[in-house]
This record gives sequence, C-alpha cells and structure tokens, in this order.
Amino acid sequence: MSIFSSPSEARLGSISIEPLLYCPPLPNIVAEWAAILPLICHLTGRRDDYITTGDVALRGRLSVGIFPRLGTLSGLARLLDGATKYLDYASTRGGSSRTVWDVKWGSVFPCANGASSAVISDYLMSRDKKPPQRMPETLPFQPQKNGDYDEKSASQSDYKVRPVSTSLGGGLSNPTSREEKANEEGIRRCQLLHVYRLYRTPKRHPLGDRISNLRLSRPGQIICLFIPLCLAVLLCLFGSFGSAALIICISVSELVALRVTIRRPSTYLRNNELHDACMLAASHKNATEWHLYIGDRGIVDTLLNKSMFVVPEGRSARLAARWLWFANFLQLAAMTFVAAQKGWDGVLTMALLAIHWALRWTSSSQDLARDWLAREGVDAEVRSFEFGGRYPMMGAIQVSSGSTTSRWMDNILIPHPRREAWLKILRGQEPTERLDSHDTGWLEYASEASFASAEVMRGALSI
Repeated sequence: MSIFSSPSEARLGSISIEPLLYCPPLPNIVAEWAAILPLICHLTGRRDDYITTGDVALRGRLSVGIFPRLGTLSGLARLLDGATKYLDYASTRGGSSRTVWDVKWGSVFPCANGASSAVISDYLMSRDKKPPQRMPETLPFQPQKNGDYDEKSASQSDYKVRPVSTSLGGGLSNPTSREEKANEEGIRRCQLLHVYRLYRTPKRHPLGDRISNLRLSRPGQIICLFIPLCLAVLLCLFGSFGSAALIICISVSELVALRVTIRRPSTYLRNNELHDACMLAASHKNATEWHLYIGDRGIVDTLLNKSMFVVPEGRSARLAARWLWFANFLQLAAMTFVAAQKGWDGVLTMALLAIHWALRWTSSSQDLARDWLAREGVDAEVRSFEFGGRYPMMGAIQVSSGSTTSRWMDNILIPHPRREAWLKILRGQEPTERLDSHDTGWLEYASEASFASAEVMRGALSI
C-alpha cells in the first residue's frame, strides 16, 4: 500500500526543496496523477486554429483565457505574423468546413468563416424548439397527363398546398396515398433543410461586453495583472514554482492580447447589392442536412463569404507575436516541469485546469453567438423542413428564391435532359425534351413536389 502513503517526497516533489510555507502530506497516487493529467489532456488539436478564428471573429479581439491549451499561444502568434495565410488555412479546416452555393449568383465557394457561422447557426437552431416540418409532395390537382404543360398550369401561384402536419411523423391529408407511395418506394434518403431568415434589429450592449470594457480600461488591466502576480508569489512560497510560472505566463499573455486591436473590415455587415441573399451551405455536395441563409445580404455575405476581422500590422503586432511565441515555449517548459516535479505543484496546476473547465462550461460558445447577435443588431427566424428527396428540396429553393440561374446546383444535381425539363417547368416554361414514360412520371412528381414545398416555405417564412 505504499502508493497511498504520504512520505515527504510526494509532498515536496522531485526536487525535494522545503517551501517557506508548510504543505500538508500528499498521497503518492494523487501526486503522480495530478502531475501528468494536464500535460496529456490539455494539448491543442487540429481544430484549434479553426476555433481560434471563430473566437476572434465573434469577440472582435484576441483572448487567451485562464489556461489555454498547449499550442494555442503559438496559434495566436501565427495569426499575428501571417493573418491572410492563417485565415485562408484555418477557417476551412477542423472537420466542420462547409461549401456554400449562392443561389442568386450561381457561384460555389468554401465558407470563409466556418467556425463563427457554425456557432451562430447552432445557437439560432437551439432557440427553435419546433420539430422539422414534413414537406408535402402532392397538390390539390395533378399536372396534365398528356404532357401538355402550359405556363398557367405550371405557375406555382396556381398551386394550392394540402394541409400538412408540422411534425416529422405527420403526413399529407391523405394518409393512404402516402402509405402506398412509401410501400412502393421503400426507405427514402430524406433531406433536412434548416432555413435562417436574417434581419436587422436595434443594437444592444450585452453584459459580456460591459465586463470586457472594464478589463480593457487601464485600472482593469492593472488589476488583472496585479492579482495573478500576487497569486504567483504565494504559490512560490508553497514551492509550486511550475504553477506560478504558468500563471505569470498566461496573465502577461492575456494583457498583451488585450492590447492588440482587431478591426472590422469596411465591408463588414454591408450589402453591396440591391437584393437579399439566398445561400445554401452544407458539409459537402452529397449531404443530407443543409442550411439555407436568406434575408439581409450584408449579414449573410459577412457570415459566409467575407472576412469578419482584420489583423493589425506594424511593430506592435510583431512584438505581440514575438511574446506569444516565447510564452508558448514558457508554457511548455512550465507544464513539463510540473509533470517532472509532481507534488503539490501538479495538484495546483490541476486545480487551475479545473477552474478553466468550469469557466468554459458556464460560458459556452453559444454565449459568444448570443452576444455577437445583440452587439451587431442581428436576429433570425429559423424553420426546419424535411423533404422526401433532393430534387423537391432544390426545386423549392429555386422557386422560392426567384433566382434566374440554376448554375449553383450543377455539382449537386448533374445536368441531364430530365433535369432541364424539370427546371423549365419551375420557370413556367414548356419542356421540349423528349422523355420516356418513366422520366415523364418522375417529372410530374418532382415538379409538383417542388411547387408544393415552395409554397409551404413561403408561408412559413413570409417570403
């Protein structure tokens, strides 16, 4: 049972220096476990740069935190050293990169602010407690069977949607026909579409911004540096030199980060077009969950296409980057020293890590999204829809957006005579493609489901 004994070696650590203030006995197992745990579980991963860009974009400033992951400081240094290259690389990595399809213009591009737009989308979806609405696939009357499509009968304004349940388990007003169709088609690859209608609201000042302003003031900066220095001196009196070095390193790094001014670009939240936005985003072109952003183009374009912040250049930024590089090395040295020293130094470092986790738990990324929306005067109406297939979903987007181009869907729905005939019907034109009986039946189903779904979307979102 020697691992549970309390010899002086466990209390004093590897260097066995008697501290000025007495430290109580410490079991060996606690000393060994507490020393190695922070070094193992608090390292940066491949998503760290990705998360850092989202954090800076939403805060509008650099932030270090109570106990940054080992490698985070070097990431901030790389951000200050090469902002453009860093952002191009970091904003599209981390396992959450998304592709954006501009329905209005037909362009396709990777999401420029992957982390921040994902956090804002998650927060907006968390406020919507309604289950996804199952989209109808039939209308009160069927298209003409003889293939003679005239503009009046094909116009979506002449189609009326049957009542549809608002839950996933809901169906059309005729459950028998739906059961028959389900038996015929088997299990279907349904598509889930989350629609965000973004608009402007009066700007507000959240509590987090008021606290940040106090910290940015000169008295606040002095207090934020003085208190950690006093704590570090106290830890040195107990012989916890590694923990004291960590606190000093992190406190000075936080002060340096606060003094770096992050600016917003001139295009930030500004609309340079005369129409609203309609942009579709997903993890890839074969996804089953999609996000459609409509409404104010200045907001949508900033979230998905434009840079949300500009990193300063000049001597002060270079000096801040040099310190962050050095602080990263100092943090590595301190954490490895604690792992070798053990004793109460490791326990106190573990306590610092526990405080960091507690603060992260009480202040989540969704709080950043909420504060950003309030600060910038942005809000959104969110609705979710479930489609029976990809063509009805894409058709509903095309019809409800009023877009005159279909190039945006070319790498999602491969161009084909059947697709071209379907697009002509959506535009109210007569299809000229010669199709067999199977394709003709599919064309009737796809066009009818597209118009029905578009009407439901327009009614739900008032567009």
